[in-house]
Amino acid sequence: MEPARVVIVGAGLAGLRTAERLRRGGYDGTLVLAGAERHLPYDRPPLSKALLSATDDPAAPPVLRTAERLAELDLDLRLGIRATALDAGTRTLTLSDGATLAADHVVLATGLVARTVPAWAGLAGVHTLRTFDDCLAIRRAAGGATHATVVGAGVLGSEIAAGLRGRGLAVDLVDPLPQPLCRVVGEEVGAVVAGLHRSHGVGLHLGRAVAELTTADGHVRGVRLDDGSHWATDLVVAAVGGAPDTGWLAGSGLALDDGVAVDAHGAASHPGIWAVGDLASVADPRGTGRLRIEHWTAAGDLAATVAGNVLAALRDEDPKAHTELPYMWSDQYDTKLQCLGLPRAGDEVVLLTGSLDDGVFLAAHVADGRVRAVSGAGIPAGLMRCRTAVADGVPLAELVALAPWDRKKVTA
Repeated sequence: MEPARVVIVGAGLAGLRTAERLRRGGYDGTLVLAGAERHLPYDRPPLSKALLSATDDPAAPPVLRTAERLAELDLDLRLGIRATALDAGTRTLTLSDGATLAADHVVLATGLVARTVPAWAGLAGVHTLRTFDDCLAIRRAAGGATHATVVGAGVLGSEIAAGLRGRGLAVDLVDPLPQPLCRVVGEEVGAVVAGLHRSHGVGLHLGRAVAELTTADGHVRGVRLDDGSHWATDLVVAAVGGAPDTGWLAGSGLALDDGVAVDAHGAASHPGIWAVGDLASVADPRGTGRLRIEHWTAAGDLAATVAGNVLAALRDEDPKAHTELPYMWSDQYDTKLQCLGLPRAGDEVVLLTGSLDDGVFLAAHVADGRVRAVSGAGIPAGLMRCRTAVADGVPLAELVALAPWDRKKVTA
């Protein structure tokens, strides 16, 4: 029997974690890790957090493993190489350097590409943030700017606004939704984030959309909203979401549904093809339909499940379903916002302890009397002690009676 070959396409967190778990689980066959960027696999959350506001330009991205540690994994590491096509039936990949690779198993981990606004294409002073090089470009632009406008008040946009404000720029934040992070934690907790930004001098324009960017000599010079308001700006960052990097999979034969559709095991529609990270479109545990969970921890969790199931397939064993509880965090100024579970619009938000006004709190997101999620700020240990209750979807009264948070820390 020929030795097995596993090819992982995408050298970010999810791809690297898959490789690590395969080796840790005893896989000793050929292991290819191909990534479109030339950098060693690196961590993306610091791009919109510490690195954006750091005093000195970072010389390199925050790598997940040093070159020496990567060597321990015995990888066929191909950086600066993009996959351009996949024949799912034969599990054969075509790479941008002209090479073709057939594999016993292919793990897709190409993640997202930043969404752009077509009308702003090619305009100097307009940026997106997805890669380390994007971060450096924004830092350079911020060095010569006095005012920045961030379009999009989701997790990424809110963190960018905080980072640029921390660099001393005047900042305005625009979003068509009524509060920042609405889709992640709902309006009530989003209002806490809005208050945090206002307290740091950020101008908020919520429920508004950008009608146009005004320009001079090919450079952005101002922003006009749909209500006619206008201000001067010399830096715009569009944080309007990311699209799954699936363009290269057209014609592959895979089922695509806002990403690569996978089952409860992380398996795609063809045997031996798997997807992890932001690319994976999973069944929404809150009901019908699918979603992509774009959280750092989710990428590593699904990678662990898929690696285990690749090993199970190679050993002719049964796969295991993915059961990890979603978790996210966002660092803005000196506040860490956290959320366990997946809130949705329409959930009742019940304050468990602390104060939304003070910004130190735990809140339950409740549907049909049961806890769907818990969000909070300033009580990290207490939030983590709610993990089992959220995973089990216990009645709200049961969580309240359990009172797993640290009341002393809240009242101190």
